Amino acid sequence: MKKFMKKKDYLEMNKKIARIYAETGYSKKPLYEYKEDDEDLMDYGGYSEYAKKFNLKKSAINSIMKTITATAAYQRSSQKSMMATKSSTIIPPDSAEELKQIFKDSEALVQTRQTHMREVADISRSISDGLGLNADFAYLTGLLHDIGHTWNGHTGERILSAIGRLKNCGYIVHNAMGAYIAERENIIDIAIEEAKQFSPKTNEEEIKEFMRYIIDGVVSHNGEGVIGKIVPKEKTAEDMAEEIRKCFTEKGFDRTIMPATMEGAVIRYADIIAYTRSDILDGLRLKDTSGNKIISEFDDDYLAIIGTALARKNNFNEMLVLENKFLLEMYGLSNRINELTPSENKVTTLEDKVELERTKKERAILEAKYREFEQIKVKYAREYIKRIKPESEVKTKATLMMQDVFIKDLVEASKDKGYITMTPLMRKTLFSLRELNVRKIVPYARRIFEAEGLPIAAEELVDIFADVLVETGIAYNSIPEEVRKNIKSYNTGKEQKEREEYINKDEKMTYERKICHYYRKQKPHKIDFMYRNVLDAMRDITKHDIAIAIGEEKYDGELKEVYEKTKINPIKRKIGEMGKNSETMIEEDRDKLLEKLLKEKNIERAIASKMAIEYIGGMTDNTILAVLIEKNLISRQELIEGYGRAEPGKQLSDSGVKKLQKAFKNNEDMIYPDEKNDDEICL
Repeated sequence: MKKFMKKKDYLEMNKKIARIYAETGYSKKPLYEYKEDDEDLMDYGGYSEYAKKFNLKKSAINSIMKTITATAAYQRSSQKSMMATKSSTIIPPDSAEELKQIFKDSEALVQTRQTHMREVADISRSISDGLGLNADFAYLTGLLHDIGHTWNGHTGERILSAIGRLKNCGYIVHNAMGAYIAERENIIDIAIEEAKQFSPKTNEEEIKEFMRYIIDGVVSHNGEGVIGKIVPKEKTAEDMAEEIRKCFTEKGFDRTIMPATMEGAVIRYADIIAYTRSDILDGLRLKDTSGNKIISEFDDDYLAIIGTALARKNNFNEMLVLENKFLLEMYGLSNRINELTPSENKVTTLEDKVELERTKKERAILEAKYREFEQIKVKYAREYIKRIKPESEVKTKATLMMQDVFIKDLVEASKDKGYITMTPLMRKTLFSLRELNVRKIVPYARRIFEAEGLPIAAEELVDIFADVLVETGIAYNSIPEEVRKNIKSYNTGKEQKEREEYINKDEKMTYERKICHYYRKQKPHKIDFMYRNVLDAMRDITKHDIAIAIGEEKYDGELKEVYEKTKINPIKRKIGEMGKNSETMIEEDRDKLLEKLLKEKNIERAIASKMAIEYIGGMTDNTILAVLIEKNLISRQELIEGYGRAEPGKQLSDSGVKKLQKAFKNNEDMIYPDEKNDDEICL
């Protein structure tokens, strides 16, 4: 702390902190110990059970890593977006030199999905080394964890998942798609063959089990959720397979999955720590249509968080303890206000009303004191930033400092425990930083065409590819033979053959030819897996459709207007035809409606749509746009007009971002520790 502050400034700051302690009546006694460890944290001598269990030779580890990075899916990830699409990953618009110049230089370093995976791998290795876990295992899981991501970051995933709901064929979840791609690209068998080149006695079963746990870490990484401690859950191979399946068939199931290993638990935090820093740096690089950066410098909100991280770095206990106590007490008062606030189902007494007003005033006084305290943190951070030379490296070094603090805190907090966690204040700080990014950067990262034209165009492309899969008989032949007997094919065998011959001859139907070839060479068990998933997903989706129609749920995805018109309104009409409404529908009525709706579904069309969605999901940012332009679903003019990003405050509403904002904002309870009783933390 004294390294960057003048002595008089440091003493003045401590006087202010001491005064706030006195005015609030807080004790200086720490709730948690924040101190420098005597030993080298990142070179721990212990070993986890998985470090012993997966004791593969270095040559086998290198073979697996080489196999992962050589896959087509991994190579494509360099052309897939992280938070924001960069100019080099999408088709540059014609006749828009001015726009290209605005975005070109500033976006050279914007993170891609591939650079993110490598950063998560590196952070996971550091944390695992510090905890005596299997660092190779964690590194490879991090390297593979986002291989199932679509184009355009989470926007692409949300669009395709919404289309899957619209077409009654299931959900797109990048975690589970990662497992699917690992199988499709034959990663395990290729890695075994690679390993045998260097060690003929390679234990194939050991590599297979090792990879099974890596894939579990991929499926369970859930980096967008708000998390506390991550406790590994013991699983069988059958359990893991069922979790993958349910990601495709049950809405939101991926959010419930816990990893089977400590290394898998590490990935959950490493993912958040990695993208929190890169989102800030990208926010400082991205520009809107006027050429102004989304954020140009660290404002007071960011500086206050930098101040907390800096205090943790320097073990500035007085500052850490004071903030911890402020947050705990404000959270407690907020809970009490919620308990006392009148509602329809709660009768309040005069005493309750009096206490409610008193508690609100107490909270307001405390908030004012906390704002004063935050200004001390802001000044502390400014002094640190002023000392960073050269000035061009301020953003890089300040964000790296915070990232290192989060890693170190996680290692200290998780050592000798059976789960992965952080100290409460630093966990709260990490998620407050994430919430700040979601509020100040993420909403403005999408290009205009991604918000306006892309969802509709993608849905139309799915229909085009689904038509081809139906007309050539590929979708029909994916249905088990015993079921096909009861389903009339869209075309006769002769018509299917003629259609395929036409596609093969027409140069304009390159992608139709590719998708037909892709699914004709798929293994039968993979096609059967897809068919079973579509059946289960169709039932789950229809249940949610009914719940939306009667007002129990709200639709929270893309293409809302299309969804309302084509799915929800017809269900409402059917409910009316039954002589029912949302208030009179009983469980028996819902079951009858569900079965009736399922009988009306076209399973052949649903499977064709599922195939189209999964195929399109594997495309890069550039490829999806090339196909949409080729099919006249997005024009060059629309791309030119929507190439930039909306100025702050003028962007279209994004349901996915809203959900993120809500999730990360409601994180006050993170200030409570994992293992302490209430009486041990009361003030």
